[in-house]
Parts: sequence; C-alpha cells; structure tokens
Amino acid sequence: MKIYYIANTRMPTEKAHGIQLAKMCEAFTAAGIEVELVVPARKTVAESVAHFYDLRTPIRLTRLPVIDWYERNRFGFFVGSLSFMISYFFYLWYTRMRGDLKVMYTTDIDQFSFLLIPFLGVPYFVEIHDAKKKSILFSILFKYARGIIVINRIIKKKISEVFHISQEKIIVHPNGVDIEKFNTLVSREEAREKLSLPQKIPIALYVGRIYQWKGMDILLDTAAECKEIFFYIVGGTSDELVAVSGESRHLSNIVCAGSRKYEEIPLWLAAADVLLVLGTKENKYSYFHTSPMKLLEYMASHQPIVASDTPANREIVSESEVFFYESDNSESLAYAIKHVLHANHPELQFRIDHANKKIRTLTWEKRAEDIIHFIEKSLAYRK
Repeated sequence: MKIYYIANTRMPTEKAHGIQLAKMCEAFTAAGIEVELVVPARKTVAESVAHFYDLRTPIRLTRLPVIDWYERNRFGFFVGSLSFMISYFFYLWYTRMRGDLKVMYTTDIDQFSFLLIPFLGVPYFVEIHDAKKKSILFSILFKYARGIIVINRIIKKKISEVFHISQEKIIVHPNGVDIEKFNTLVSREEAREKLSLPQKIPIALYVGRIYQWKGMDILLDTAAECKEIFFYIVGGTSDELVAVSGESRHLSNIVCAGSRKYEEIPLWLAAADVLLVLGTKENKYSYFHTSPMKLLEYMASHQPIVASDTPANREIVSESEVFFYESDNSESLAYAIKHVLHANHPELQFRIDHANKKIRTLTWEKRAEDIIHFIEKSLAYRK
C-alpha cells in the first residue's frame, strides 16, 4: 500500500503540527507503508525535514508549486491555499491516471484546502483534531471518506452527532511520542550545565508556542505568587507573552527562551523540576479537543507533571500520572507547583512511573499500526 498524505503547510515548520506530520510519516514508513507527503512549495528553513525533526527514517516529500502569499494576510492565505488545491488536484489526477494513486490521507490544518480531495475518485482517510461545525465542505469530506481518525472521544462523539456519521467509521487515537528520544537518562545537573541554566533554583517549565487559546496569561499571576520559582517558557518570546496576556509587566522569574531545536527539547525537560501543561475553559479547543504532544513527551521524560484539569487532558491522564490544577486559577496552579516541589519521593515516583508506563501504549509506531489496520479493514470492507 502507498499513502499520499496531503497537507497544506510548509515543511519543516516550527509549529507542532509539523512534528506530528513528520513523525506519522516516519512511523508509516517504518511499518512498511510507502508514504509520500505532499505539501506546498513555501519558503522555509534550509534544513531537510529529516534533520529538522531528527528522523531515523527519511520520508519522501513532494513540494508542489504555489503562489506563496500565505504570510501576507487572510486573503493571501486563501490565494496560497487555492493554488495548492489546484496543484495537488492535477498532480494526484495525473498520478491516478498512471495507476499509482490508491489511498489518500489528509488532516485539518485549515478549513477548506481538502475541498478537491473527494473529487479525485480515490479512497481517502481524514484526520481531525477538533469538533467541526456543520458546513457543506465538511459534510462532503466526511460523507465520502472511507474513515475518520480523531484525537479524542469528545471529538468522535461531536462529529458523529453533528454530521450523522456512524461511530464505526471513526477511530480515536491521541497523538504520539518518540519514547527513545524523550526517555532520557540525563541528570538534572548535567542537563542544566549543557543548557547554561543555574543549578540551584527550582524551575517550572512550559514547552510550546505562546497562543491565546492555551491560557498562557495564567503564568504571569502564578509567577507573581511563586517568586522563589523560575518559570521557563521554551517556544516563544517575552513580546509574544505580552501580546497574548495583554499585560506589559515583566517578572524577573519568567524567562522566555524562544524557539529551540526539536532535538534540544529532551534536555530542557530533564533540566526542570516540574513540567506544565496549560488549558483554559475560555476556549473550546483548549478545554475539550486538544491532544497536546507536550503532555506525551513529558510523560516519557521521568519528570513530575502539573496539568490543567480539562476534559481534553483527562482523555490521556488521571491523578495516577499527573498533578491537576483548576483551569484558569493561578492560586491552584501555584499550589500544585509548590506541592510537587515539596512532595515526598514515593508520591512523585508513583505518578512518574505510572506516566512512563502508560506512554508506552501511545507511541507514534503504535498509532501508525492502529491507523494502518483501520485503513486496511475499511478498504477490505468496501471491496
């Protein structure tokens, strides 16, 4: 079987969906499936995808010509996406005429670039990362898809209800993790030395981009309540934090380390005393739908985790693996962090061990195997 994976994104990209795309294509390939990732030819870093994402197995990448106005404004994004739709349609149509196009796979990076996929007359599968409102485009996409892959049960229920789709057509699988990469045995002291971090201060670490929907503004109030703890943010700048929070105050115990190479992230996790997963009730995606890869990476790192008590996070973990705090409550977050820093060793170790055990069922390899089985079963059923 060969899968053509269509994704309207630049590759490589510093955004999390780039990791997901690269790791899934690598896992498909390792499972014996030939994969071709089809993306627009946009301006990006000079590094290869394999090097940027530290892949052990190279993946085949096809860049199609587009009008690269994506970064200009909404109209520019639409023009770029429309040109990609035209490019992939004719590329895949020609591929189909050669008899090579058998299965397509796509994901919801935007709300419309998948429009032409149902009209290619080839079995396709679609991966969805949040619940969708009723629309003609998604109704067509879901109606003719052979199968739908979602990242949690809440999304499955919503899509089934809104679009009147049989739940048998939908499978649930959270995002994955590269255990070998994040299951590091580097000591905290060694990691801090390599990253030039101070040795004696307690560090609470957040890894991820700084977006409004993640509830990032809670960190300012929490840091103000925990002046003895340093809060490091890996993935964004202080200017981005100010823009998202709407506050101009700069606290001396908040350090924004900016974007870092993917291969460096395990060192940051090893250097921390506690790892943070945020989430807010103010955003449906954050509260109900996300499947944060950072949470899975944290679970593989043998470090204590403090997570927002959201339905989305509880799809993956419970009190057996993490310490929860009440969403949008800085006092609750501050209490949870301090509790972890002063907790007795058996309590911490119990949750760390449970998290590490649970994550072994959530690897990219296991995810790819389950999806391949789902694809093969769906194709066989329709023959």
